Amino acid sequence: MMIRLLDDYTFGLTLSYRGHQLHYTSGDGNEYVFSGIVAAAVLCTLLADTDEGDARGITLDTPEQREDFFNRYEREVRRDNGGWFPSEVLSLRDVYIEVAGEEEILVQICRNDRLLDLAYRLIMEYMDRLVHEEVGQYIYDKYPWRAPFAQWLYEAGFVESYRQHLLDVDWTDHAGVYAFAEMYQPGELPDEPMFVFSGLEADDLLNRYFEWRWSTAKREAAMMPDAEVQLEQKRVQILAEETSDRCVEDDLRELPTETQKLFRKWISRWTAFVTDKLASSAQDSFPQQQRQTRVEQVLFPDATLTCPEPNKYTQVRDYIHDRCRYDDVFRDYYRSHTLSDFCEQLTLLFGWYVNPNSLGKCLKRKKK
Repeated sequence: MMIRLLDDYTFGLTLSYRGHQLHYTSGDGNEYVFSGIVAAAVLCTLLADTDEGDARGITLDTPEQREDFFNRYEREVRRDNGGWFPSEVLSLRDVYIEVAGEEEILVQICRNDRLLDLAYRLIMEYMDRLVHEEVGQYIYDKYPWRAPFAQWLYEAGFVESYRQHLLDVDWTDHAGVYAFAEMYQPGELPDEPMFVFSGLEADDLLNRYFEWRWSTAKREAAMMPDAEVQLEQKRVQILAEETSDRCVEDDLRELPTETQKLFRKWISRWTAFVTDKLASSAQDSFPQQQRQTRVEQVLFPDATLTCPEPNKYTQVRDYIHDRCRYDDVFRDYYRSHTLSDFCEQLTLLFGWYVNPNSLGKCLKRKKK
C-alpha cells in the first residue's frame, strides 16, 4: 500500500498527526490543534531524515525539493479545502491564536530551534507562493491589459494597491497575520489606488502595454484582404484613443491631489511614448521629398503604404488603388487631373520617373 505524504502518524502520547491536523498535549495538560500548512510543515520537518520520512519521500533541503513538497501537500488537502489562499490564511491565524502568549509551544513540538526554523521556512515559503499565485508576479498578471491605457492605469492602480498589501504581509508576525486575516476579504480592493507598480520600471510597463495593443491591431487587420488600409485606420483610431484621458476624468477628481498628479505624470509620459511609436511608419521607405521643383508637389508619403520600386508599375497601380480607398486628398487629385499631371506628382513622390504611357497600360489591366 502506498504511503502518502500526509498519512496519519503518532509520534508518542503527546503528539500525533490525524486527519490533516496536528494534535499536541503540553505538560500542563492543554491540548493544541493545528491545521493547514503549519500542521503539514511540522509533520514533515519531524519526519525528514528518518526511515518513515524516507518511505514518504520527504526531502526538504533544496528549493526544488520544497516545491515538490508544496505540490504534494496541495494534492492531498484539496478535498479539505486546503492549499487555497483564503483557507490557509485562516488556518495560520488560528494557529497563532492557539499559541498566543505561548510561543514556546512550537519550540516544544519541534524539539529544537533548528527544526523550528525549517518548519517556519516551509510555512513562509508556502504562504509567499500562495500570495504570488493570488496577485501574480506583475500587475498585468493580476489585471490583464485593456484599452485605452488611461482606463487600464486607473483600474490597475486599485488592484496594485491590493497586490502590494498582500506582498507586504510578514507571515511570521503573529499579530500582523491576525489583523490581516480579520480584515481580509478575497478580491476586495482598497479605496485608494497605487500608481507605482511592484517589480516594473515605468518604460517596461509602457512597452508591454504598447506591444499588446499594437500586436492586437495587426492581428485584427491581417484578417482583412486590405490589411494595410485597415491597419492605417486602426493606427489613427488608436492614437486618438490613447492620447486622451477623458474616460477617467470624473473618477480622478475623487482621488487625493498627489495621487492625481502621479496619474497625470503617467499619462503625459504615455502620450509622448505612444505618439513616438505610431509616428514611425512606411514614410521611411520614400526618398527625401524635394519641395523646390518646377511643379508644386501636393502629394506626399503617408504612414501606411511603402514606396513602389522603380519601374514596377504593378506596384504603382496597387499603391494608387489602396491609397484611394482611405485618402480623400489623394483620391480627389487622381480623379480630377490628367494622367500626365498625376504622373508628375508620382515622380516627385517616388523619386523615380513615372511614365504616363506605362502606367496607363497597367491601370487598364485588371488587378489579379
